[in-house]
Amino acid sequence: MMKWVCTLCGYEYEGDTLPEDFVCPLCGAGADAFEKVEE
Repeated sequence: MMKWVCTLCGYEYEGDTLPEDFVCPLCGAGADAFEKVEE
């Protein structure tokens, strides 16, 4: 499974894909602020 990390606050989202309309629940950043991290 992939992990996506918010580059603004460090929030981690686990999932194979990050929805285009995803919003970080901690800082409100959009999906474009997330980077894919391979485990």
